[in-house]
Amino acid sequence: MLFLIAVFMAFIDYGLTGSLFSSVWSQIALDINVDYSLLGVLTIISSGTSGLSSAFAYVLRRKLGTSKSIIVSFIGFTISLLLFYSANSIIMICVALAFLGFSSGIIDTVINSYIIKAYDSGKLSLLHASWGLGSTIGPILMSIAITKALNYRLGFLWSTILIVIGIFIFVFLKIYWENIKKNLDKDFVNLHSVSQEEKQSNISLVDIFKIENGLNFVLCFILCGAVNSSLSAWVATLTVNQRNLSVEIGAAAATFYFAGLTVTRVMLSFLSKKIGNHNILYSGFIISIISYILLFVKTSDTTFVYFDAALIGIGISPLIPFLHSSVKEFFDEKHIGVIVSGCNSLSLASSALSTALITLLIKLIGVNNVQILFIIFIVMALILYSNIIKKHSMTK
Repeated sequence: MLFLIAVFMAFIDYGLTGSLFSSVWSQIALDINVDYSLLGVLTIISSGTSGLSSAFAYVLRRKLGTSKSIIVSFIGFTISLLLFYSANSIIMICVALAFLGFSSGIIDTVINSYIIKAYDSGKLSLLHASWGLGSTIGPILMSIAITKALNYRLGFLWSTILIVIGIFIFVFLKIYWENIKKNLDKDFVNLHSVSQEEKQSNISLVDIFKIENGLNFVLCFILCGAVNSSLSAWVATLTVNQRNLSVEIGAAAATFYFAGLTVTRVMLSFLSKKIGNHNILYSGFIISIISYILLFVKTSDTTFVYFDAALIGIGISPLIPFLHSSVKEFFDEKHIGVIVSGCNSLSLASSALSTALITLLIKLIGVNNVQILFIIFIVMALILYSNIIKKHSMTK
């Protein structure tokens, strides 16, 4: 249980680091004198490096194990945040994003693979709620740094301190776990470790095309991941620029988005067995579509703005964790690692493409209509998921 807590804490730090940059990008863009629409291009760097590290994370986990792989990510996060804190040029921002992406890809794939193998969908939803909690803390820290200290850079410094503390706590809990697992049931320990079969496995990402439903599942995950990542990066900026609101309100909207996402995931972690994965995913698709349509309502009413931001978070909240959880249902255990790695790596690559498409859409049709892309992606994902369910039921 203590090691599970350590893993959840690691995912909180993962969420924290991922939400900081986007929540204050409008201010950073002013400081270094660049166009705010460059966010789409910059996100290609973090998403691209995340995709590359995710593609090989299952190999890293085979070699180092779960804990050491997580520690490697922690170190990368620390370097990234320190670079953001001291950045005074677009080059430094790019380097910081590269370290952020590298670390994110590893920790996302490694921890998800571990939880999928060892626990049920409820724990996986709670894991992603931990990410949402960290993502909620990030904009709050930035709001405090901006409004109280008048310096968003302090938000990056405070977060660096939290990450360093997290490293020490994780190492301590890992040492404790290593000491007590000697007295635990062997089958239980094997379930929570990289199996010998997995270490010797020759399965690679290419095999995804050969696995039944593999390609459709990965494509569905890619579309959901692209929307999830794009929203996490753009929700604050879209709030500011679509509705002509302040940076502070944009950061607050991001907080409501991540809060809606996090609270929903916590609730679903307890209700998943009663509701069922399929019903939860279908509900997420429908709520997402409705919330994106509401983005077309142009208003400065902060209550409505915050409500829609929270609704967007509620809709997107179950899609990634419950698709991850479905891996165990749709595929053999030996395929879990490579499916998760393929989903994460290709999803992150598509996230880079989607954020770039948003930049292009801003230039072509204006900032007020970019949510059309979100609607198209989610509808396509819904069609793919329905097709997967149909094929899986036929093969039973």
